[in-house]
Amino acid sequence: MRKFFLTTLSILMWILFLISCFILMPVLLFIWAVTWPFDRNLWLVHRFSCFWGAFYIWMVPLWSLKIEGRKKLKDNHVKILVSNHQSFADILIVNSLFRHFRWTSKVENFKMPFVGWVLTLNRSIKIYRAAGDAFQKFKDQAVKSLAEGNTLAIFPEGTRSRTGEMGKFKEGAFMLALQTKTDIFPMVLDGSAKAIPKKGWVLTGRSKMILKVLDPIPYESFKDMTPGELSLKVHGIIQSALKELRKN
Repeated sequence: MRKFFLTTLSILMWILFLISCFILMPVLLFIWAVTWPFDRNLWLVHRFSCFWGAFYIWMVPLWSLKIEGRKKLKDNHVKILVSNHQSFADILIVNSLFRHFRWTSKVENFKMPFVGWVLTLNRSIKIYRAAGDAFQKFKDQAVKSLAEGNTLAIFPEGTRSRTGEMGKFKEGAFMLALQTKTDIFPMVLDGSAKAIPKKGWVLTGRSKMILKVLDPIPYESFKDMTPGELSLKVHGIIQSALKELRKN
C-alpha cells in the first residue's frame, strides 16, 4: 500500500513538474524580455526562478523545508556560496533562499529542456568538466560575473552524494575565492537525499529538509592558504555542521 501511494504521488509530482514548466517558462521569458532594458543583471528574472524552484517544495505534501541564517546573506555583498550536495532537490532548496546569485552547473545541464533554458536565461556559469582547460573556462565566466556584482552558488563536491554523506571537495571554488579575494559563505543542507533519489524517480517518503547558512569566512582569514588547505577547512566546517544538524 505504501509503495502504491508513493508511486502514485510521484507520478502526480512529475506531471505537476511538466505542466508547470510549460506554464512558467513563457512567464520567465516574458519577464526577461520586459526587464532586459533596465535589469541587465537579471535580478527579477532570478527572483522568479527562485519562486519557480520553491514552488515545488510548497506543492509536494511529503516535503517540508526549514531555512536558518537567511538574514546573513545580503544581496549587496558579493560572495561565493558553497554547500554540500545530496539531491536534485538541493537546487530547489537553495532557490528558496530568494537571494540573488548565479548558479554554476555542468555544461550538459544547459542542454536539458526547461532546466537548461532557465540556466541560460539566468546567465549561469558553465562547467566544462571534460575540458583540459576546465578551470580556466570556469574562471573566465566566474570572474566576469563576480565583477558584475553577482554572488555565485557552487556545490564543490561536483556531484550529488549517493549516501547522504559528504564527498571530497574539488578545489575550483576555493581557487576562485583566493584569486578574486572573495568571501566564502558555507551552507549545510540535509534531508534532501530521500526527496529525489539520485537513481530512480519514485519518492521514498516524508522528507524534512533543512538549509542552514553558516558564518561567513572572510577572505582575510584564508588569504595565505592554498586551495587544498582552504577546501579542507570549508569541508570540515560544513561536515561538523551536518553532524550537529543530525544530532537534533
